[in-house]
Amino acid sequence: MLAAAFSILVAAAGWYYLFYSRAGAVLGGLEEQQLNRRRMRLRRFGGAAMLLLGGCFYALFRAIDDERAGRELYYLTLAVVGLLGAIVFLALLDLRLTLKLRKNQPRP
Repeated sequence: MLAAAFSILVAAAGWYYLFYSRAGAVLGGLEEQQLNRRRMRLRRFGGAAMLLLGGCFYALFRAIDDERAGRELYYLTLAVVGLLGAIVFLALLDLRLTLKLRKNQPRP
């Protein structure tokens, strides 16, 4: 039950970032249009990865409970690790854009 709740929370966070997060749009007035579109695209990809990660977590936890799971467990573990790596990579790219934005802002 706890695994299902965790999976739903991860998927819900991904759903929010994919469809409802407007944090990147707020920065539209502060940074170049091209960089802002790239930031929004990175966040949407990150949200999609989180949404997929929630589903993979759920399937992984179900496969762990199944005694006959062999290859499925292996592939799901690889998918989870790959999605986590993709999310970290996308977050680092977003952080890089944020540092670039801070560097270009005038000091008060």
